[in-house]
Amino acid sequence: MAIRAAAVHLPRRSLQVSEALAGGLLRPQDHAASGYEALPAAEPGDTPEAFAVEAARLALELAATRPSAIRLLIHTWLHRPAHPFWSPAHHIADRLGAGRALPLSVQQMSNGSAAALHTAAAWLTADPETGPVLITAADTFVPPGFDRWRGDIMLYGDAGCAAVIDLPAPGRDDLQLMALASTAAPHLEAVHRAGRRPGDTGAPHPRETRRRFLTEHDAETFRSAAQAGAAEAIRTALRHAGLDHGGPAPRMVLLPRVGARTLAALYRPVLERLLPGVPCLDLGQHTGHLGAGDLLANLAAFPAATCSLPPGEHALILNGGGGFTWTCAVFRRPAPTCPSHRPTDTKAQT
Repeated sequence: MAIRAAAVHLPRRSLQVSEALAGGLLRPQDHAASGYEALPAAEPGDTPEAFAVEAARLALELAATRPSAIRLLIHTWLHRPAHPFWSPAHHIADRLGAGRALPLSVQQMSNGSAAALHTAAAWLTADPETGPVLITAADTFVPPGFDRWRGDIMLYGDAGCAAVIDLPAPGRDDLQLMALASTAAPHLEAVHRAGRRPGDTGAPHPRETRRRFLTEHDAETFRSAAQAGAAEAIRTALRHAGLDHGGPAPRMVLLPRVGARTLAALYRPVLERLLPGVPCLDLGQHTGHLGAGDLLANLAAFPAATCSLPPGEHALILNGGGGFTWTCAVFRRPAPTCPSHRPTDTKAQT
């Protein structure tokens, strides 16, 4: 699959972690555990769907793709502070002017972007005329429905993310998705449910449900299952990309934006064992955890100097989400083509 473009829309307001600590909003131990400096925060009246639309417009512009060319729009989210009896995907398509798109919603907790990417790749394989596909992810973690500072063991930022993908086209040098592998551990689903009554529709309190779960189960069992799931996704993706038998190591791994403590406990030990010496980057210092959007936000970072991917090189994005599910994606930057021989792609013209 070809990644035509990826983009992130962040609200203008940025909450400083140091100020939250000084004001008593953030516990000192959580400050030390995150390693993050600032969180983008929605203003009153902002909606995650509006953020998704802004990110999508930017991604479509970067991909030189008209909204009317989109055939499939997949939207995902972790937390929406709004009524549930509604289709955000259809709203986003309408706001964009993507009237020919089939809107679809996919949810897999914080792994939503990965699930959407799986869905898009499978759909394009089954029906090549589906492309281009637009994926959007957006969340806002605003009070009173969510406490971004104390509600969980990680810190949450508000954002919209988007990516445009399609089948590879001759003469283009789009980033290539070489492999995508996921694993799951359904026996951990109660981590985000423990202690809550059936049918409880109250505000989420992931720190409390996790605490309840760990009082009934061994913490080491959870850690081992998470490491095993991440390791299996990484090994499978490397094998599918042909990078598992002494070939060149990936240039980098981009990590889920879940904070230093979680990364150290669940993911860095796995990567140090499977990919020793490969730089593993946490890009969440000024975003925090972006809910379902971490993978797309990391994908959008590849053009940045800190994540530059030279032609012929590979990079991995590792992601995970409650339930639990883990995904590893392998991307490759192809050798550039000569502009004079670049064919016209009628689907991607503005």
